[in-house]
Amino acid sequence: MGQRYRRNLTARHVMQHPAVLRRGVTWLALFFLLTPLWAQDHTALHPLTREEAITLALQHHPSLQEAMSRTAAARAGTERVNAAQHIQVKVDSRFVTVSEVPTLTPAGGIPTTLGEKNTWLTALAAEKVVYSGGRLEALSRQASSAAQAATVRLERTRQYVAFGAERAFLLLIAAQREREVAQQALQTAEAHLAIARVRYTARATAQFDVLHAEVEVEEARQEVIRAESDRLIAHAALLQAMGVTNGDFLAGEAPVLVFATQPTLESFLQQALEGRPELRAFDWQLEAAAHAITAARAERRPTVSLLAEYQFVSPESPLQLTRWSAGIAMSLPLLDGGAARARQREATAQRDETLAAREALRQIILTEVSQAYARLRSALAQTTVAGKRVEQSEEMLRIATVRYQEGIGTAMEIADAHTTVTRARQGLVQAQTQAAIAEGELRLATGATNWSIQTRQQEALP
Repeated sequence: MGQRYRRNLTARHVMQHPAVLRRGVTWLALFFLLTPLWAQDHTALHPLTREEAITLALQHHPSLQEAMSRTAAARAGTERVNAAQHIQVKVDSRFVTVSEVPTLTPAGGIPTTLGEKNTWLTALAAEKVVYSGGRLEALSRQASSAAQAATVRLERTRQYVAFGAERAFLLLIAAQREREVAQQALQTAEAHLAIARVRYTARATAQFDVLHAEVEVEEARQEVIRAESDRLIAHAALLQAMGVTNGDFLAGEAPVLVFATQPTLESFLQQALEGRPELRAFDWQLEAAAHAITAARAERRPTVSLLAEYQFVSPESPLQLTRWSAGIAMSLPLLDGGAARARQREATAQRDETLAAREALRQIILTEVSQAYARLRSALAQTTVAGKRVEQSEEMLRIATVRYQEGIGTAMEIADAHTTVTRARQGLVQAQTQAAIAEGELRLATGATNWSIQTRQQEALP
């Protein structure tokens, strides 16, 4: 009886003193809002920075290993071509047995055996090309230029792999932040539901407000589930971008990367034309094509070589003796059916094709840089607008909450304010992510080789 009286007394006291009701609702709201976000265990997750993600990608990504193998093959090809200019030494050893050894019998003389039934013959021969009309030298320079082009392409592959890991890292951060936004929305909805229940218990609001708040909670909980799914998807994409098959990573906050000065589009275009590895690779290809033309022309010139040979025979015979020899050899193609001229035309056509491809790439690079520059400017502007939108929506939610606590506002105002805040926070996350990705795309478009992470104060582009 006493407990029932105290409960009734409390309810009447609350209804008769609105200030007490407001203070109680306010403290209850603060309790929910200050409670930590969902108690999620992150102890099993490994913190990961952007630099670490890029380093792992450069160590493990299969495409980089493939490019390194192509570069090693090109360098080995250079060594193979250069070997033709060095002294060539070979040994030939064989054992020969014959069914019948010929015999020479002069008239009235003694028969002479012209060989042996079993013979061991070993020959050591050496050859050095001293003049090839420039063909071997041109082939060597062609192979060296091709190897340099492969090395430069390897550099570009490294940039692609690094940017892929950086982009996946930023998307994981965005997914983590969107999950936090969804959890904050859920927590706010639960706090509003608690306030609505207190007001309904105190007969200060209708049951509709409680039902509406419960619907908001379920919708917010559904958003949390979706955000967690997006985070897992982004995490899997990061593993693929880093070239690893397992691991549980928690992406750390990425520092803001912006420009220490305010460069113009023209400066980025100039940097791209000077720094893009593909253009330098085409330059090496053009040099290789020029050497290929020289080598094709030299095929119609004579080749002069020095020869030396030592032959050991056991046992010796009148026809096969242990001996040594030295000499000089020259070869000159007189008639090849037009093969040399055809190879020269082929090399010239390949050079012209490379020139055209380089010009096409130059135009593509200019377009890529212009587009990346425009996207970055737009993303930075959207980030500023999104930040102001978050501030305004949070202030709107605060006012709507006060109005509801004072009994002036409605549950619909609270619901609209919650939705606006959630969308504003999600928009800010997306804008910040797009700005960071756009900055990386601009670095990739210009061929920047500095992938070190530096924190600088954000500055807008002109």
